[in-house]
Amino acid sequence: MFRVYLVRVLHRLLLTLVLLGSLFMAGPVHAAEWTLPPANDAFASSLEPPPPVPEGWITVHGVYARVHAPASHDNAAQRLANHAARAVPEIAERLALPAGRTITVFLADSDATFRSLQPGPVPSWADATAWPHRSLVFLRDGQTRGGVAKPIEQVLDHEITHVLLGQAFGPRPVPTWLQEGLAQWVAGEYGPETTRQIASGMLGRGLLSLEDLGHGFPEDPLRARLAYAQSADLIGWLVSEHGLSSVNTLTHALATGSPFTAAFRKATGEYPEDLDARWRGRLNTSWMWVEPLTGDGVWWGVAVLGLLAAVFSVRRRNTRVRARWRKEEELEALLLRLHRVQAWQRQQRMGAQAPPPADVWEDGSQTQH
Repeated sequence: MFRVYLVRVLHRLLLTLVLLGSLFMAGPVHAAEWTLPPANDAFASSLEPPPPVPEGWITVHGVYARVHAPASHDNAAQRLANHAARAVPEIAERLALPAGRTITVFLADSDATFRSLQPGPVPSWADATAWPHRSLVFLRDGQTRGGVAKPIEQVLDHEITHVLLGQAFGPRPVPTWLQEGLAQWVAGEYGPETTRQIASGMLGRGLLSLEDLGHGFPEDPLRARLAYAQSADLIGWLVSEHGLSSVNTLTHALATGSPFTAAFRKATGEYPEDLDARWRGRLNTSWMWVEPLTGDGVWWGVAVLGLLAAVFSVRRRNTRVRARWRKEEELEALLLRLHRVQAWQRQQRMGAQAPPPADVWEDGSQTQH
């Protein structure tokens, strides 16, 4: 029983350190890519024109994408068009999906322009957006996205994946875990930050199951970030365990309306619950949970806890010192009164008629308080 209690205490302490570390060392929060839920976009007419190009902008026509951008961004626009010419067919081939229609890309030079160009409302945190059935992608330039943002080509790869998936699924919604997992995997975004998110989840409320992911991402931002990271990890693990063909088979099965369980059985030969046990089991038995404890943020947390402990220790010591001083002062006062009483009693025995001390009764037997 004591061991169980000790493990729980240590678990909570570790989680506290991780949270404190994230509070003290967290850098600026960068927005994420966003794709329009297919239910809102699936029936948009393919002939519906894109938003009008702002005055003074240029257009670069590529093989698979036309890029609109401010005239001052002509080099970036050309670079994106050239990148799309290579990336679209490569991504389509990797995922065994049609290349689809020409993608229209808008490269905005300010957040206000980025939002004004959207065909509809988007979340405030969106860093880039994709409207798959309209074959539209909206990007923000590097300066608007911050100095430590991902390369714009990497963001475009992420959005191209969203567009190709959305068009392949047609009116059917793309499961969020598949949408985000594939986009991260294709864009090469599965890295240290993903590992940190998963490790923090292991120290917190635990990892999400495959069934949890199948029901959509949680509303809790921290759990949603964990779901985002786990989705990328799931795709990477499936490719490692069953090959890329399994992911493509799974995508095709879900796109053509196969139920969740049947799609996984067709793609991997396993039931989702068995696959989930192996996938999460390899995470739970790893030392990944130690990773958050090695970051600078955790050591800031440790330092803060140490500082708080030192403050409380000093306060407790000062309280004990003040209490000892009060007792010493009371004892000194009592000894002084006793000395005066003894002196007065000696005077009485010698026949002196001196009055008793002010804090002593007339018989000299006790002090007054």
